[in-house]
Amino acid sequence: LHQILSPVGDASHTRSGPVARCHPGTRLKVIAEIEKWIKDRDVCPILWLNGPAGSGKSAISQTIAERHAAQQQIVASFFFFRGTGRRSQIQYLIPTLAHQVSIFNPDAESALIETMRKEPNLSEQALYHQLVKLLIKSIQATGLDSSKILIIIDALDECDDKELISEFIEVIVDTHNTPNLQLPFRLFLTSRVEEHIQEQFYRSTTQSVVKYLSLQNFNATKDIQLYLNSRLSLLYEGKSRIMHDIPRPWPSEEHLERFSRNAAGSFIIASTLVKFIEKGKGHPDDNLKVALDMTDGLDFVYHQVITIALQENKILRDEQLHILDRVLAVLVLAEKPLSVIAISVLLERKAYHIVQMLLRLQAILLIPEKDDEPVRLFHTSLRDYLCTGQRSEELCINMQQNHARLAIRCLQLVVE
Repeated sequence: LHQILSPVGDASHTRSGPVARCHPGTRLKVIAEIEKWIKDRDVCPILWLNGPAGSGKSAISQTIAERHAAQQQIVASFFFFRGTGRRSQIQYLIPTLAHQVSIFNPDAESALIETMRKEPNLSEQALYHQLVKLLIKSIQATGLDSSKILIIIDALDECDDKELISEFIEVIVDTHNTPNLQLPFRLFLTSRVEEHIQEQFYRSTTQSVVKYLSLQNFNATKDIQLYLNSRLSLLYEGKSRIMHDIPRPWPSEEHLERFSRNAAGSFIIASTLVKFIEKGKGHPDDNLKVALDMTDGLDFVYHQVITIALQENKILRDEQLHILDRVLAVLVLAEKPLSVIAISVLLERKAYHIVQMLLRLQAILLIPEKDDEPVRLFHTSLRDYLCTGQRSEELCINMQQNHARLAIRCLQLVVE
């Protein structure tokens, strides 16, 4: 099954690496609403959780998935992530979910084996046939109540094919409205409110089978204050050697309130501010004072971190290492995340030199411990920022020039 279905291994809630989940004690009202929907047999089979970028949708999806998996329920999940190869492509969605279901239940596995024996190329067929034959039929074979099986698809807006995502939403709704072919599971979807997604969810045939939940209807201010206080308190304790002259409470109640206002309901802004205070150049208390003035969302954070890193890069003695802008271009333009080793090969520099440059950006990047593991953006909004001249201005990446440079280098490697 694994060979035929070719599931995406790093797309589920069990994926390795840094994973966002709800901080203890936060998002309790939203989670309670989702839990109620999962357990209620008479409600709509589909829940669409929407909200702006960085509002915590993926963290909520991860938390719900882990909670129900721990209760020995069947949980299959797919977390879309733009710019990560197969994880951003919809053609792998249903085969990956079907494969996960088959692992959790032997009856589903038997049904799936029989289906694939008859139609080995099923994963190449239209979304409707994949949904019915790979997923619905396999789950029906378990005989379990729909409230016992949870399918989670996070970040529909991160899929690289808008037309197919629109088609997928239409297919799942029309399938459920087909007599004798209703969805035998709870389907939890999340996304930003983007036009191609919103159009499908607000069709007249959709509204009877979808429960709508908007994060903008839940005030996250107190949750963000709790998160900031907890993370910064741990930072204070972990760096006691350099923090002993800073009076407690740190940060003060006033500073926590300012931080939560600056975050404007966005957990990604809050977590990026924490990373800047912890990882930024200088003393944490000095970084905190700078962070208090970061009132323009992530753009100000990105500008501050990248500008300082570029300035430090330009004063290195070895002019051959004045290439941090090119390192950023590789991270942003690559089809999927590349390892330190791969970046070093592309840019013809030593791997340890690449690491030294990346460490200056650790407030906005996820830098692995090993050189053969991928370097990831802390949030996909960094790619948008660096590719949009109106936002990043002098930091904007020249996409045409850098694509050409990388293409030439790749051709050189092929010839070699």
